[in-house]
Amino acid sequence: MEVTNEQLDFYKKEGYVVIPNGLTADDLEPLIQDHNGIVDEIAHNLYQQGKVTSLYEGEPFERRLARLADECDEVDGCPDIGATRRHSTYELLRNGNLVDLIEAFIGPEISCNAVSHVRPKLPNTDVIFHQDAIFTTQEAKGILQVTVWIPLVDVDEENGCLEVQPRVHQEQVVYWSYGKDLPQTEKIVLPMKKGDVLFMHKLTPHGSGPNRTDAVRWSMDLRYQKTGDPSPRPEWPILVARSSDPGKETTYEDWHGAWAAGLEETPKQISYERPTEPQPFTGEMFLG
Repeated sequence: MEVTNEQLDFYKKEGYVVIPNGLTADDLEPLIQDHNGIVDEIAHNLYQQGKVTSLYEGEPFERRLARLADECDEVDGCPDIGATRRHSTYELLRNGNLVDLIEAFIGPEISCNAVSHVRPKLPNTDVIFHQDAIFTTQEAKGILQVTVWIPLVDVDEENGCLEVQPRVHQEQVVYWSYGKDLPQTEKIVLPMKKGDVLFMHKLTPHGSGPNRTDAVRWSMDLRYQKTGDPSPRPEWPILVARSSDPGKETTYEDWHGAWAAGLEETPKQISYERPTEPQPFTGEMFLG
């Protein structure tokens, strides 16, 4: 599948675009099954410690982690990409169908930086509105970067689908204070099906309302940039997903090893100093 000129024009004007059926069930299923396994490990650890009374093995992917959280306040998510380093995660980050789409936004030399996550949004949680441009070092603040948001289950207003503030990116302003100072403009609610792919400009404010269901809203939020540009999170590894020289693409072994070494040296995310007031964005807005 390719991004059409109409979809790219919409992205440039509105600051986001949804590509329906950008990924197939076969693309997503290995990662989902791996995370079923991760939740199973969490369940067994909690059960052995006497912190839950059941393994909830009969619950589906969408519900099992929520059932564990109902019993144990310690459950507020699951280990993230760097901690798990699963092969299925690596394969999805460089998935051909996905990278084909990404190329339209940043060009053919494509890397996935470490500001990327698999997120289980538990019941009764929401996400404060923000721009992804603020999660960076000052060295990397001007890079061309696109956010890719992928639901692993169907999402709607009930389970807290993503919402965006269109056209705010056109102001070319970074609102550095998280959740503050953003212009109060219309919010567009984006219900999506599993397999749809959302692309957002890094200056597009977005967030989500509360998950009002008893299930988990599983999703991935990934950040892609031009290979060779500085990383917004340099303490952890970047993955070269596609290159005109395939020998430069990151192997699974190298990616796995780099994450293990990076987390051993820097086990927690570094909080980089950033401005407190809105500032003009003077970096690259779009490809070309």
